[in-house]
Amino acid sequence: MRRRLTPVRRGVDPVDVITLPDGVTEGMWRRELERWQNPRLRTLLGCLRRLDAVHESNIAILNCSPSRLVVMWATVREVAALVRADLAPLLAEPSPIPALDASRQSVAISLGHLEATLLAQIDGFASDAPSRQEHELRRFLCVAVGQIHAFLQDSFGSLMASDPRGTHDADYYLSKEFPRDVEESEWLYASVLALDADFRQIERERRRLFPDFLERVAGNQHLPDPAEWSGMASFLRHLGTDFAARLRTILLLRAIRLTELELLSHHASEIPIACRVLLELYESGRQAVNALAFARAAPAAGEEGHRMAILVDGTLSARLLPQARALDDSLRDLGAFIPIWRQGVSQRRALAFRGPPRIDLSPIQDGEPPAASS
Repeated sequence: MRRRLTPVRRGVDPVDVITLPDGVTEGMWRRELERWQNPRLRTLLGCLRRLDAVHESNIAILNCSPSRLVVMWATVREVAALVRADLAPLLAEPSPIPALDASRQSVAISLGHLEATLLAQIDGFASDAPSRQEHELRRFLCVAVGQIHAFLQDSFGSLMASDPRGTHDADYYLSKEFPRDVEESEWLYASVLALDADFRQIERERRRLFPDFLERVAGNQHLPDPAEWSGMASFLRHLGTDFAARLRTILLLRAIRLTELELLSHHASEIPIACRVLLELYESGRQAVNALAFARAAPAAGEEGHRMAILVDGTLSARLLPQARALDDSLRDLGAFIPIWRQGVSQRRALAFRGPPRIDLSPIQDGEPPAASS
């Protein structure tokens, strides 16, 4: 037989009737609530609030100011200390409610794994790591902030879903961060789809232009004439401005992962540089060859001017060729990565909610659940 507690009023709105499992008295639940469950929830939400101040995109962490890095590092260390000192003891006491005890054990196991991996790595950094190990720390924080946040968020959802006061599943009881994370994941997915569509057109242009261009430059050993170059020049300008700008915009998205960020950062910086080098090298070379050709027409220049024009033409075309090949290789690599990335982002997208979740993150009073509504 299940026991039903008398409804309790918060203000004028009644709280749902709580149904307790067989063998669990109202007194047992009240003690559990006041000594363990509410303190656990308060600790998790308090840690989430602190971490929210530094829960930023990877690109922001990698490029923030040294003073901001100090704040991030101090916050992560503070949250790690709170998890160890406050949350871990609150997970030690078994619950008389089977579902809640199963969630408690699951969170405790997750915390043990976090302790053996991420928290141990935090201990491996010195307190003044922002000044002594800046590069390593920035990369570590990209991973650490996300992992700690995921642990806190998932733990809160699990414990609250198993609470007798709860009437929803775990996804409903996530912190205010979760809806934003879902929205940002969806925006990343939409951005990757748009990037993929843009790159399909770029790939068609690359296949049309580059093989013939590379073959002509390598075989003739002189700069293409302006008519041959015009199509390539237009492609390079679009690639180095519009497409590179789209890549840089995606780098700012919060849901992008560190490995994705590093690969795209390389292409976002290298592609516009390569395009600019090719454009400038050709224009400078064409101007030099034209100037020598004009000077060659003067009686005093003669054969010497002709040889100089051939030498400059051959030298600059030889410089142009490896730059064009490097850009071609970079575009091929990016073309191989984008479909894989699109599939990966699709697989990790958050599932749609039944409705937009909201949760009141005001401090929990003993004996009261966090107020939630859909």
